[in-house]
Amino acid sequence: MRKNLTREERLKGGTEINHVFKNPERMSRCKEARLLACHNNLKVNRFAVVPIKKMGIAVKRNYAKRIFKEIYRKLKCRINDGYDIVVIAYSGEYGYFEREEHFVDLIRKADIAK
Repeated sequence: MRKNLTREERLKGGTEINHVFKNPERMSRCKEARLLACHNNLKVNRFAVVPIKKMGIAVKRNYAKRIFKEIYRKLKCRINDGYDIVVIAYSGEYGYFEREEHFVDLIRKADIAK
């Protein structure tokens, strides 16, 4: 399995992300984020991060997106294949390791972990 996040592993465009929002099969939440997932009938997972606008300026939202993408990239070998995954990031002063712990809890609660 490749370690980087390839184009095939990204949810692109509003229609693909809205499909996950409208038809979530797996959901989990914690104080910092919410995870939505649905089957995609592919052999790979596809991933997207959607920060809320209340998080603040674009710099903070983009930073949160980069952090969650890196965490997903590191942990994608622990997630079952065939899901479209969207993480909704909420505001808060959380460090990298706290976000990583929360993401592991999210995939465990959503029952998509291997």
